Amino acid sequence: MRTLIENGTVIAWDGSRHHVLEPGVLVFEGNEIVHVGTDYAGAADTVIDAAGRLVIPGFVNSHLHLTDTPFTKGHQEDVGSRSGPSNTQNYNALYKMLPAVRKASEPEDQYAGAQCSVAELLLSGSTTIVELGYDYEIGGGGDIAITETIAGMIGASGIRCYTGPRYRTRYYGADDSGGVFYDDYPNGARERFEACVAFCQDWNGRYGDRLRTMLAPGQIDTCDAQLLKDTRRYADQLKIPIQLHAGQSPFEFSRVRETEGRTSVEYMMETGLLGPDFIIGHGQFMSDDGNIGSMAKHEIDALRESKTAVCHLPWVKARRGGVINSIQKYGDLGIRQCLGTDNYPLDMFHEMQTAAIVCKIVEKSSVAATCEDVFHMATVGGADALGRPDLGRLAPGCRADMVFVRIDTPRAAPVYDPFKFLVLAATAGDVDRVIVDGNTVVEQGAVLTIDVPEAVRRVNEASKRVWARMDY
Repeated sequence: MRTLIENGTVIAWDGSRHHVLEPGVLVFEGNEIVHVGTDYAGAADTVIDAAGRLVIPGFVNSHLHLTDTPFTKGHQEDVGSRSGPSNTQNYNALYKMLPAVRKASEPEDQYAGAQCSVAELLLSGSTTIVELGYDYEIGGGGDIAITETIAGMIGASGIRCYTGPRYRTRYYGADDSGGVFYDDYPNGARERFEACVAFCQDWNGRYGDRLRTMLAPGQIDTCDAQLLKDTRRYADQLKIPIQLHAGQSPFEFSRVRETEGRTSVEYMMETGLLGPDFIIGHGQFMSDDGNIGSMAKHEIDALRESKTAVCHLPWVKARRGGVINSIQKYGDLGIRQCLGTDNYPLDMFHEMQTAAIVCKIVEKSSVAATCEDVFHMATVGGADALGRPDLGRLAPGCRADMVFVRIDTPRAAPVYDPFKFLVLAATAGDVDRVIVDGNTVVEQGAVLTIDVPEAVRRVNEASKRVWARMDY
């Protein structure tokens, strides 16, 4: 079936950058875009009128957590003291609150959280997501059947997803003295690792290839060198990407240097992780002082030349009193970048706005992190990090993943520059229609594949159970 989209303003891809077609038309057949331009004289089975709409590529949300995000709201911010260890960036959230939330989440709670999160993602224009699953100690004891159930829910929603159940050698938490403890799992949790590899092999390509898998070692400071080397070996064998949490906190950077005798980037170099199929999730503390410009030349060269991507999560850092220093520096060094939401809100409009504004403040420059550059990170940047030139773009041969954004509203009018509107003014509430793989999954701001009121009811009930079990 051939579908024509007409009368809209199309953000098209010319092979090197996004550009604006006004008026623009787009034609897709099945799940593939076959024509993008200013006119179209051919036949179409279906016509969609996009008057008053921007037609943009769907966002590639390159780092997020579905199952526990709804339960972290209100439990990670505005906590701690104004001085001492608990005031250190990310300490309470990462080492105290987050492990408690995850430990208190039973399988049914995770299912409720995942479905509600997917609904939020679709409503805010994410068409491709990278979902990093729960760790071993979360309720369910590492049972891979939980991951399979969640993958089935994701597939049924119509969204495109790369899913990676996490594994690691050891886990961490806050100790009684304001520091961080690390405890090894029995047998280094090798059984969990093997189960994750088997899942990745068995589930990759399901749901008409909308569901793909990736290897997701938990955090750089919780994985021993052999586990990371084995991760690279299996990624090469299965031809799937890898994402690792790294650069989350100064504690993490110090820990790696203390235990491995090298910096975080050097540790990734030594274990063979770096490459065009490898994503560093967070990337805030890649040096002692958190300034990207402080990395050694050989580290910068290794990241750039390997085409490793860094996925930035600016809002979760900013709301805890930290910044990424900076997106502009990474860009100037020629290091590939993409964008994700991590946890709440799962809204790439909000994340783009934070990325642009925080970087301008850090760099004290009005021209740092331009809107076009940030939009590129949220679309092409994420697609390239996944090795998918057919995503994040509106061009012939690409997947039919697109979002209609309303511009017939007081907030939008007049739209002088669509990129500046999308990054600095638009919100998830402006999303009107979402198409994934040629199928409409959101229409007139409503999700067609999920009973949203029921999903919200279930997650509200689950939250009461989770919060009642929390111990921190």
